[in-house]
Amino acid sequence: MIPGDNSQQRLRDSIPPSAADTLLRSWGYSLIDEYVRLIQEASLPSGSRTLELATGSGRMTAVLTRLEYSVLTGDESDERQSQAWQRVTPEFAALVQMSLLDMEFLPFHDASIDTIVCVNTLHELLHPRKCLSELLRIHHPTGTLILGDFNETGFDVMQRLHQATDGSNHPRGTLGINDVEPIIKRTYSEVRTVVTPLNIIYIASCKK
Repeated sequence: MIPGDNSQQRLRDSIPPSAADTLLRSWGYSLIDEYVRLIQEASLPSGSRTLELATGSGRMTAVLTRLEYSVLTGDESDERQSQAWQRVTPEFAALVQMSLLDMEFLPFHDASIDTIVCVNTLHELLHPRKCLSELLRIHHPTGTLILGDFNETGFDVMQRLHQATDGSNHPRGTLGINDVEPIIKRTYSEVRTVVTPLNIIYIASCKK
């Protein structure tokens, strides 16, 4: 954990902000702060190894390392790995292993992964139900799953962000996070919902 009385601020300051982070903060939002909150609320075992899907620009990877978790993180291409390493920074690099991972065909045995984090990913996937099925397949019954995506405000803010930075549209995907809730509740006995300004996140355990 980042030491000091104001640990939240120190943690945030230890992660180099991207231009998108800076713009979001100017609008009163922080994905990094939201990620810190949901990881802390999940009460994961101290120092546990975490599978993160997918790496993207490395926000979640960086947060997990600051909270002292070792991370195996993967994405379908290495296009953004350099950006992710910049967020992680050399000081925390030893806690991270980056790989190429296809979420439709995850290279892990059934029920073999204790802790899985997948946030702000579903809307990017071509076949999100297939990927969700794979994610649930590999999750150990006694582990913790943290799964979330943007709420309506989040999608609106991300659309505004993309328009402001490069004039593009932000994808909304074909499987909304509210559509995921019944699937998660059918699969797990214990499901908590965390609502942040930009996201809805399910923290699930006790796989049936």
